[in-house]
Amino acid sequence: MAQVTSYDVATRAGVSQSAVSRAFSANGKVSSTTRQRVLDAARELGYKPNLLARSLITGRTNMVAVLASQTTGRYYPEVVQYLADALGEAGKKMLLFYTDGRIERVEDVLNEVSCFQVDGIITSTQFAPDRRELIRGLNTPMVLFNRQDPLDEFRSVICDQNQGAACIASALLAGGRRRIAILAGSADNYVARHRLFGTIDALGSAHVGTVDGDFSYECGITQASALWALKPDAIMCMNDSMAMGVMDGLADLGVGVPADVWVTGFDGTAAGRLKRYDLTTWVQPLDQMVAQTCALLDALMAGNEGHSQVLQGSMHIGRSAPL
Repeated sequence: MAQVTSYDVATRAGVSQSAVSRAFSANGKVSSTTRQRVLDAARELGYKPNLLARSLITGRTNMVAVLASQTTGRYYPEVVQYLADALGEAGKKMLLFYTDGRIERVEDVLNEVSCFQVDGIITSTQFAPDRRELIRGLNTPMVLFNRQDPLDEFRSVICDQNQGAACIASALLAGGRRRIAILAGSADNYVARHRLFGTIDALGSAHVGTVDGDFSYECGITQASALWALKPDAIMCMNDSMAMGVMDGLADLGVGVPADVWVTGFDGTAAGRLKRYDLTTWVQPLDQMVAQTCALLDALMAGNEGHSQVLQGSMHIGRSAPL
């Protein structure tokens, strides 16, 4: 049986072949009536557009590479889902590349990305300063998600990490907490560093100590005893995953939250809203961040300069720290 072509669809729908092409393009200029006629004809004939052939004509694949750290945290899986939904609604396909969180691993991933003809790149991973030439060599528009290029050569969309951490710290102080311990993230992580800076600056003399962490739930459990040894009246965790682990670890020690100590997180994940935890946390505006990231990438792909964006989050007060 001969393969159905766009010519067959055009004949059935009574339109031109170019109208068929525009009807299957997310940004194609065609009336809703014509588009529906084409879609109906395509369905009746069993026609599927040849994306490879279209990319050769338009120079666009409508594919976007998304680079994400392979992490045990609960925030970035939500980010990936939001990005997939937003790109899909815009008629684009997402190619997902995971790193293991190591900066040196990013070069390998970038080399993998270069093997695909993607229209743009969205990355939530970090790059070593000496990898700028490699990134430029890709000659592909790129947006940093919740990461920031200090030179702003590569545009970014971020939530203000310092401000969010400082707001939580200030709220704890206003709530009467005077001995506050910190569970930090990895020292080489952009988000972790800026949250820690904002926290320490705001706490002042109320800071009784910092325990190293890695953003994982398991880390929260294992470090709960070290945190409790600091005799805190509040524990600030640099993300929700660790905060949930700390709460479970403290429960194993017979320590009540919030009766004996308050616990806060950062991110505003769905898991943190579970009744078991009901975290007080800083909520990053994920929907806005994703929308701004996709819009910025579209602007860059269209040849426009685009501008980096800094968005503000908001506090969610839960049972874990009844401010």
